[in-house]
Amino acid sequence: MIQIKVTGAPGVERVALGLVEWAHLVGDFRPAFGDIRHVFNRHQARHFETRGKSTGAEWPSNFEPTVPWLPADFKPRFYPSWKRAAVGHTRPLEFSGLLRSAATGGKGSLSRTTSTSMEMGVDSSAVPYAENHHFGRKAFSRLFGRVVSLKERPVVRFNRSPLGSKGSAFDKKGRATFGYATRQLVQAHIIRARRLSLGFSPSAADRTIARLRETDTR
Repeated sequence: MIQIKVTGAPGVERVALGLVEWAHLVGDFRPAFGDIRHVFNRHQARHFETRGKSTGAEWPSNFEPTVPWLPADFKPRFYPSWKRAAVGHTRPLEFSGLLRSAATGGKGSLSRTTSTSMEMGVDSSAVPYAENHHFGRKAFSRLFGRVVSLKERPVVRFNRSPLGSKGSAFDKKGRATFGYATRQLVQAHIIRARRLSLGFSPSAADRTIARLRETDTR
């Protein structure tokens, strides 16, 4: 059995995949894991771009906390206005950009891979505040110098179980569950190895892998 773990500050999700008879032909699953990581990064990029709507409920607006130490003539005195003035936008979870980077495969992300296992997600040592945003906790803000109440905005989220289910693999918009795409990628790599072992062309499996890499997931 191979295991794929999504881990880090937001929590832990584990996808365990039982291998079919021909799986012994694949001695190293790292090529498959690279494809799965590609799908995960795209999944997370859409999650941030849509403010959570691609995976479930939209993140709540960030009209709190207020910023009491803004200049008296700065109106309105709400956080979004201050944030736009400070960094040029009001996109949630993107003040410094580190949290989004870590959640989408860039700086601060977690990536551990062996021939039969992989871990991906947010490195909690690089982004220790990810969990506070994920669960919407009260936390001390170095930016404001006080405790603030954060809104719950899941940093990593899958629509339904990360394992998915055959009955709900695709929605009306043609988006697959992340678990379904993961399982199909592993199976495609196994089929590719099988065809090569029998002296056949792996082109059909390669096309399936290419299609799955660009599948929108939820």
